[in-house]
Amino acid sequence: MTWHRWRLLWLLAMSQQLWGGVAAAQVGQLIADVRLEEEGRTVTDPSIVTLVETRAGEPLSMQDVRETTSHLMSLGRFENVRTETEAVAGGVRIRYVLVPLHPVDRVEFLGMLGLPEPELRRVVQDRFGRAPAAARQAEVIDTLRANYRRRGFAAARVSARVDETHNPDRATLILDIDAGRRAAIASVQLIQVDRDEHGPLPFTPLVREGRTYDAEAVDAALDEWVERMRGDGYYEARATHGALFPDDAYVTVSIARGPRVVIAFAGDPLPEDEQERLVPVRAEGSADEDLLEDSSRAIEDYLHANGYRDARASYAPVARDGELVITFTVSRGARYRVRAITVAGNAEVPAALLRQTLPLQEGRPFVASALAAGTAAIENIYRTRGFIRAAVTPLVAVLPPDRADAPDREIDVTVNITEGPRAVIRNVAFRGNAALAEASLFAVIQSTPGRVYTQLDVATDRELLDLEYRNRGYDGVVVNAAATLLEGDTLADVAFTISEGEQVLVDHVIIVGNSRTDTPIIDRELLLKPGEPLGYTALIESRSRVLALGLFSSVQIEPMGQPGATRRDVLVRVEEAPPTTISGGGGLEAGLLLRIGDDGTAEEQFELAPRGFFQIGRRNLWGKNRAVSLFTRVSLRPRDTVVNPGTAAVVTDSSYGFHEYRIVGTFSEPRVFNSSADLLLSASAEQAFRSSFTFNRRIARAEAGLRLSPIHSLAGRYSFEHTKLFDDANVPVEDRPLIDRLFPQVRLSKVSGSFIRDTRDDIVDATRGRLVILDADVAARLLGSEVGFVKTYVQAFSFHRLRARRPIVLALGGRLGAAHGFSRPVGDSVVQDLPASERFFAGGGTTVRGFSLDRLGNEQTITPSGFPTGGNSVVVLNAEMRVGVAGPIQAVGFVDAGNVFPRADDLDFTDLRPAAGAGMRYRSPFGPIRVDLGFNLDRRELVPGTLERGYVLHISLGQAF
Repeated sequence: MTWHRWRLLWLLAMSQQLWGGVAAAQVGQLIADVRLEEEGRTVTDPSIVTLVETRAGEPLSMQDVRETTSHLMSLGRFENVRTETEAVAGGVRIRYVLVPLHPVDRVEFLGMLGLPEPELRRVVQDRFGRAPAAARQAEVIDTLRANYRRRGFAAARVSARVDETHNPDRATLILDIDAGRRAAIASVQLIQVDRDEHGPLPFTPLVREGRTYDAEAVDAALDEWVERMRGDGYYEARATHGALFPDDAYVTVSIARGPRVVIAFAGDPLPEDEQERLVPVRAEGSADEDLLEDSSRAIEDYLHANGYRDARASYAPVARDGELVITFTVSRGARYRVRAITVAGNAEVPAALLRQTLPLQEGRPFVASALAAGTAAIENIYRTRGFIRAAVTPLVAVLPPDRADAPDREIDVTVNITEGPRAVIRNVAFRGNAALAEASLFAVIQSTPGRVYTQLDVATDRELLDLEYRNRGYDGVVVNAAATLLEGDTLADVAFTISEGEQVLVDHVIIVGNSRTDTPIIDRELLLKPGEPLGYTALIESRSRVLALGLFSSVQIEPMGQPGATRRDVLVRVEEAPPTTISGGGGLEAGLLLRIGDDGTAEEQFELAPRGFFQIGRRNLWGKNRAVSLFTRVSLRPRDTVVNPGTAAVVTDSSYGFHEYRIVGTFSEPRVFNSSADLLLSASAEQAFRSSFTFNRRIARAEAGLRLSPIHSLAGRYSFEHTKLFDDANVPVEDRPLIDRLFPQVRLSKVSGSFIRDTRDDIVDATRGRLVILDADVAARLLGSEVGFVKTYVQAFSFHRLRARRPIVLALGGRLGAAHGFSRPVGDSVVQDLPASERFFAGGGTTVRGFSLDRLGNEQTITPSGFPTGGNSVVVLNAEMRVGVAGPIQAVGFVDAGNVFPRADDLDFTDLRPAAGAGMRYRSPFGPIRVDLGFNLDRRELVPGTLERGYVLHISLGQAF
């Protein structure tokens, strides 16, 4: 038998082994039937069926069988895919037998654990993730045994088994544990490895015999000893331990004390508060050569930055009497200051711009590194303007001192510029492009005839062309750029040479890892679709969009198959986040609240109210990215004091409890009904204190939001509310608005809309950008409301980062609200006011900070007894300067103004009440912590005989606006 025949038979045998029962004689026959089976069941799952390339009525192809098997294995759900064929009437039947994997999704710990189960689960998760693969049982066992040994259970026995379940195919990893007896420390042997060199120890670690052995506890005791030694100057102290377990633990502790290190400074002095930072021997716990050299350079850099350009620092270690004395000798030399800065030779670029680019200032210390950086920046300015041959040469002239003992020397800095010719693009050519026309390529690049030529623009254009091709599926594209300078470097011809390669299209999109989330929820976020180009940007953006769903802890998207193939599968692998979230916390609320005084007038009292919250949520309901949550918050505070209407006496309600609370349940569904709108349904119950009353409110609300663009949003709402006022006896009946007397309980049914434009760089602590919010509400008796009104509220904020040595942000804000009540006859009266829950109030830490909460107003909106009634219109203006002081700390100065008016027609911009003040901000991980002290610049006697408070302190989390 010839070699070629043997080779043919071998290939045939391998094909039969690889592709199961597909006989060579059946290749090319018509397919009569295609079946997928898993554990005896017929598979009808569309996500699997759509991956089959062999179809009834088509010829049987080994290529299609191979691709189908590859697609199915890419799902990560099957251990094997067997292919079987049989002859039937009309052709051949092909069966794909799917052998499922049973991925571990649960881990159980059984037996005598000895250690807390959460600790064991954490040990496993830190090494293997939430659910280890069944094939890694042995590694899990070894990891747990090692942990038990470290915790003193040297004889712990650990075994593992996997229990499989079907439909769905899952498995539980069960770990059987017998911790056994925990060892005690039988003996401690202390070995000082450097005793002969450095002498005995002043004290030893607190590792005692008889205690239960725990490697973490022993290491903690050794770390405490090391820290104590370093505190005494032994910066190279080290300690380790080991243990043997013939029965109990026999511990050996190895210790190296090292020399006592003393850092000394000689020569010119360094500021004491900088010495530790520049020479971090204590912080690093080391005095090795590399650290000392770095410290020497750090001292020189520090002095150079302060104008001592000739500064030098050297060190010399000397060992004596068990100590290592390291002396840094500092020679500062003269300090140099800039007397004058001159820019010469510039004709095309203004000198003012070039001077601004130099990080040197006249009268300030001279820093050579700053001059070098400024020179490079000036050269870059010329390069970006087409002066490709521009040369910038700095000259430094040291002036003779006025007297011999002068501490400072003066320097004149001259920056000489040779601009050279300016190059303009004469022609742009493309070579090798076939898939994209020149017009499409010109739309991508910046370099065009007549434009200034710069190397940076051409390099950027090359990257843009490369990205454009990759976004169209040409992942093997190569783009080269070249420029030819002509006529004395004044003209440039730019040529882009493109090797396009083959276009790659998406064959299938395979989504795996989602057990709770419906596949269409993920698929609709993907920008990669079968039959479309496999684009680079679409690949990156798809991952961001899927992550933005908030359902997954990780998302990986990668092309499958051989590079160079014209059709490739895209594998989307997700890891689902836990569906249930629980959070809670507490705090202390402090502030000035209005209480009724002994004389029956309003009196501000400082009160502390402990508060806490609890929230639980469940996301991805029914696999549709729907979510529900329940939020609760309570505050512990006393009820208000009230006036007994019958006796006009002040009566104190001594009850102290959870009189202020809020409960909110929400249901949300993004992209409701497969649209681009998000739906939010909520129901809430709350009770809260205001300055003049307490209210109890129940609200049911439906809201739909639509993102028109990355910066524009639109929202519509319908709400049904029931509000009850009580504890309002503080305000005499004759001073209360008519609507509050007639409708102490009011039902509102209203429709609202909002438009938002947001370009801020940070929604919590913006430094640039703008925010505009327009709200409009309409309540009508036709909708079921007891009273009707129309209400608008416009808010606009602007943030600007100013150019200065310190980070400075200018924040401006303006708010304008106006409302009009619809007339309603009630008996002999006509109501045309807004209910208390809808009226505007102002004053406090987020509006006008020279006033306490709700205390801003005039004689028409503040009662004679001093309680605010609110109004139908409001104006609030704010200006704030935030200046960085050090690290996360900001200093703030602000000016506020505003007022509340009883009617929209009464709105008067000449009657705005001003306030000013200052404060501090601390950028914490939870957001800015704010402290503001506001001063009332227009104090009045709104209550006869009582002048308004002159200042108010505000403490809260978050910026004022």
